[in-house]
Amino acid sequence: MSPAARPTYTVRPVGADFAPGDPGAPWGDVPSLRIGHYLWLDNGYEPEVEVRLCRSRDFLHVRFAVGEKRVRVRHTDFQDPVYKDSCVEFFVDAFPETRQGYVNFETNAAGVLLAAFGPDRERRKPLWPEDLAGFEARSSIAGPVDGEHGSDVWTLDYRVPLELFRMLYGLAVRPGLRAAANFYKCGDETEVPHYGAWSPVGTAAPDFHRPEFFGELVFG
Repeated sequence: MSPAARPTYTVRPVGADFAPGDPGAPWGDVPSLRIGHYLWLDNGYEPEVEVRLCRSRDFLHVRFAVGEKRVRVRHTDFQDPVYKDSCVEFFVDAFPETRQGYVNFETNAAGVLLAAFGPDRERRKPLWPEDLAGFEARSSIAGPVDGEHGSDVWTLDYRVPLELFRMLYGLAVRPGLRAAANFYKCGDETEVPHYGAWSPVGTAAPDFHRPEFFGELVFG
């Protein structure tokens, strides 16, 4: 993807750390990006997804709002294949110039996490609880469900400790950083399979592990 075609989002700084689900969180002042490119399957299922990000002193905060009345959540353990469920994903290469790789944060509608780090689909190393110390997530859906969950929208908030990026890359996240990233909505084994992206992926078959199609995150 040419730089001119690459979508860009600015990650705003906020004054204080906050926990996922905190009613006092400053999300009302944070602009959104949209997962609007549904790829590979022409089945008409294109749920509306908005994503917001902001950065506090110690965390990168992420919020998904998903317009989906019916969901499937079958996987309940850390590092389960949550992409088979109703799932949202955040892939980020914090320092693309170092060519070390990107982190994939994949979370189903109940907030169950699959995470790894590496340069491509094949060469990835799982991240374990000791790597993710400080990561917290909260979803509006509490657990397994297969069908209507009681609302037209589900939300998922989580925070990623900035120390994780220092550990993986040996570099600190600072204002002015230009990271590469993409955001996805998927459900490989849901009632209606689907593959949505923020920055479109130009492959013939479904493949989210393509950093050459990532957009850009600018840390303000």
